[in-house]
Amino acid sequence: MGTQDSEEFKNALKDIASHAHQLDSPFDRVRCVEWCRKLAGLSDDDLESARLKNEYIQFLRIQVRHKFLHGPFITPPPDENLCSLPECLGNLMVKQIPYLPRVGPISPILYHKSPDGRAYISTKQIPGRGIFCYMAVSPDGLRCAIK
Repeated sequence: MGTQDSEEFKNALKDIASHAHQLDSPFDRVRCVEWCRKLAGLSDDDLESARLKNEYIQFLRIQVRHKFLHGPFITPPPDENLCSLPECLGNLMVKQIPYLPRVGPISPILYHKSPDGRAYISTKQIPGRGIFCYMAVSPDGLRCAIK
């Protein structure tokens, strides 16, 4: 894991630790700890696994700071490997809306975050339909929300 990725992960863990006690439900606090342990225990040997860890930890960080867990964090982390966060969230939607097709591996064809952390862009090909582009800009930076 790169030094910046490692620092972002550690900072997110510290932030979660300082806010997790504010979660109302003791079950949510337990889930938060389980997910932090799972993510901290994942390998960070390559860029892809480092990105996976940071996607999940930043999403958990946002939820803990808002004192409400949802999505993948309301259940214990899986014993097997984690899929990408977009794939995970897509599959959670499929469970709620059964007529949607199951989501497979998702990988952007372009991913870029500005050096100052104030802008982010990601594009993904939509087969037969073009591309989907997501862009976010913030004067305060996007460091806590997007890796």
